[in-house]
Amino acid sequence: MYTMESQADAPAKKAYIEGLKKYRDGELTEACVFFTSAITGGISDFDILYYRGMCHLDAGRYEDAMTDFEVLVRQYPDNPEYLFRRGFIRYKTGDVTGAINHFNQIPTEYNDFSIRWHYLSVLYYKTGNYDNALIAIEKALSMFPTMPKVWFNAGIIMKAGGLSDRADLALQTAAKLEPKLGSAKQEILE
Repeated sequence: MYTMESQADAPAKKAYIEGLKKYRDGELTEACVFFTSAITGGISDFDILYYRGMCHLDAGRYEDAMTDFEVLVRQYPDNPEYLFRRGFIRYKTGDVTGAINHFNQIPTEYNDFSIRWHYLSVLYYKTGNYDNALIAIEKALSMFPTMPKVWFNAGIIMKAGGLSDRADLALQTAAKLEPKLGSAKQEILE
């Protein structure tokens, strides 16, 4: 037999489950509606904020995603994934300083989300901080030695940092991995 509390929670739980199904199926707009309904209905599980935030992020609704991830970071300030997601949102919205700050809060030894080194290299390059861009791109190359875009950006960054011979080798490697990069305009790829 249901208590008054469990009867009140049933629609929210159902909305949460439906939201998860919609998210899994790639129906992001619908998933967000269900997640919001579940939150409004009283589900206070922080996982739901994560799923809704990811839903917004995947749909390109960065402001809404930031709202959810800011709450998550305040609640769990040392969670590397939440820090990464917040940094990625800043990266996607062009907030260079904010993205650098958030990516740098992730412990260096934490290798999940190591793509942050590539993002950091691009961000530092944009600010003209070629020394830090070189450090970050070297880490990205060690993590993603077969990713053409990383090699291409390494070449651009190395050239800007005065390392022409290494830059040429990096650009050649990128072109071997992805032939169309051999004729690409020599600008940083995001």
